[in-house]
Amino acid sequence: MKKVYIYSLFNRFWHWTQALLIFILIITGFEVHSTYNFMGYQTAVKLHNKTAWAFLVLIIFAIFWHLTTGEWRQYIPTTKLIKEQVRYYLTGIFKGAPHPTSKLVYNKFNPLQRMIYLGLKILVIPVQVISGFFYLYFNYPFGGFELDSLQWVAYIHTIGAFGLMAFIIAHMYLTTTGHKPLVALKAMVTGWEEMKDNELRVRMINDIEVALLKTKNQFKAGDDKGQILDEALLAAQSNLGVKTMLKDNRFRDALASSGVGYFCISKEGIYRDVNTAWINLYKYKSKDEIIGQHYKLSRTEEDFVELKKSVDRVLKGETLNHGEVKRICKDGTFGYHTLTISPVIINHEITGFEGFIIDTTDKRLAEKELLIKKIRIEEELKSKK
Repeated sequence: MKKVYIYSLFNRFWHWTQALLIFILIITGFEVHSTYNFMGYQTAVKLHNKTAWAFLVLIIFAIFWHLTTGEWRQYIPTTKLIKEQVRYYLTGIFKGAPHPTSKLVYNKFNPLQRMIYLGLKILVIPVQVISGFFYLYFNYPFGGFELDSLQWVAYIHTIGAFGLMAFIIAHMYLTTTGHKPLVALKAMVTGWEEMKDNELRVRMINDIEVALLKTKNQFKAGDDKGQILDEALLAAQSNLGVKTMLKDNRFRDALASSGVGYFCISKEGIYRDVNTAWINLYKYKSKDEIIGQHYKLSRTEEDFVELKKSVDRVLKGETLNHGEVKRICKDGTFGYHTLTISPVIINHEITGFEGFIIDTTDKRLAEKELLIKKIRIEEELKSKK
């Protein structure tokens, strides 16, 4: 395990200050509702109001910080790997299965977290703020909200409070699901999170790519700096002792245009990457449909057993030409291709395997057609005799 700086100072300040203010709002809010008597009604109302204003100020600063730092990208919803994430929370987490997502520069949250946090920010918190203002300025003598009753405002505000409580309880539970119960909590205090070596390498590569993209955006429009940036990326990866699964993306693109499929699979058998040719051969619409799936998905039980024997040898360091294999396409049809696989080695450690496939389906069909014709001719000759 190695420590990586994930959470900035403001990130931590905003997180803990928000948590403190929400706790105060919940405690004082339920006292206002006469759920219990802790500090008295008047004191609870005053503290609740002052805390609400402090929370509003924090929200304004947080919005500014998210927009200026690019952190708003963390909340863009996605369905990629969402099934795997649900499966992980339901069963995988109790079996010690690897987490389906990695914490990257603009991808600290998994798909479920993104949707929940986005809903919290654009639904629950705005509802609480707006309904809170109705509370504060109900029948205010100088241009306030002229409402006949606060009944529905109270219902909405209370439902929002229960929503926040449910979020906090679930959030606190998930902080205990790391490799150590308090490791996530400690990371949010110090900013440093513990990562496995393979997770660290993925993070480092992503940091480099994001930094280079930011540099590219600083260039004047129309300037062709693509080659320079590619060279800079490879040089940085070489200096850091890391590499992408296929060093030259242009080479991968060339393979795709030639009809040669490329794939990269983790040590656990999970698809990490495929190119356009691979997607077309397997009749998928996009790589999002296959990334995160196990390579067993596209094999019959018998074919998988044979292929796994080759994979086990590759994970020990061999490069193999497996020969021709049968694939199951997304629509249930079968295809055939030759398969070459080799280990992916990072810092002298095998982290997965990658390879290339060349379609042989047409060849198979042609051979089958020739065989049928040959049999037909032989039968006709026999009948003439």
